[in-house]
Amino acid sequence: MTSSLQKGIEAAKLGSMDEALAHLKDAIIEEPDNADVWIWLSAIIEDEDKQVIFLKKALDLDPNNRQAQRGLAFIERKQYSPPKVGETLSDYTKPIGLFRSSPNDQPQPPTPTANQPAQAAAQTPASPATATQSPAQAEATPSPETKPEKPPINEKTRAWLDVVLYGIILMVFVIIGILVGSTMINIDLPYFREPTPMLQVPPSSEGVFLMSDGQYEEMSLFLGEPNIETGIPTTSNPQQQIAINTPLIVMDKLLLKYENGDYLAFQTQQTENAVHILTPQFPLQSGLYCLVYELNPEKNEALYWCFRAE
Repeated sequence: MTSSLQKGIEAAKLGSMDEALAHLKDAIIEEPDNADVWIWLSAIIEDEDKQVIFLKKALDLDPNNRQAQRGLAFIERKQYSPPKVGETLSDYTKPIGLFRSSPNDQPQPPTPTANQPAQAAAQTPASPATATQSPAQAEATPSPETKPEKPPINEKTRAWLDVVLYGIILMVFVIIGILVGSTMINIDLPYFREPTPMLQVPPSSEGVFLMSDGQYEEMSLFLGEPNIETGIPTTSNPQQQIAINTPLIVMDKLLLKYENGDYLAFQTQQTENAVHILTPQFPLQSGLYCLVYELNPEKNEALYWCFRAE
């Protein structure tokens, strides 16, 4: 007597999915502990959540079931990489998951009767080459229509290749996610930045300083643009660097202003001593330069640290 599982498989191969589903529901009652029943159920439905439930049920019954493992891996991979055109879950739950007839289902040629071989031989004219061949030659000559079959890929090898491929894909997406996430929330990743410099001699006190060969010349703090020269040091270095060692300043809000009112580009880098080094991106010209930290733009209130370039 044909089981409900076999009836469901035959209906699925013929494309009658509603009939297959009805038989497989009966198969659940008849064979609830048969992992194949749950794998076939996952293959003929479209609901991905139910597919996962059925495949996990198959693994509960048979933890080493290769079809269920491959099916769950395929569903997991779809979260990171869209499937190929025409690619479905049943491609990964084979050999029972493909809705194709097996070679045993194909119509076979009729078996010849005792007198049919002679009739076939009489009706089939022999070619000149065949007529002159000896029986040994005919046996040694391969048929032109016969093609060597490719050796099947070992299932264990295929499974390992799938695991390696999915691992590589997952690693790529994890790295992309880390880079995107760090950009969105402004995290400075240690593996993607330049090494942090170390000042051999840091400033001995808080403040803003012109820095030269381990020597520091302090720049006075002004509330507003200064109108005196006291506390404004002078430098002749067109590549002058400035050491900032004060908690008053948030570096993202700091500006570098030239005496004509232009704001200049610069870059900053924090050292292991927690001192920020500011470097103008262009050589300095002669004139007055001020670091500006705005407190209240509406009232034109800002902190100034100034130096003069010669």
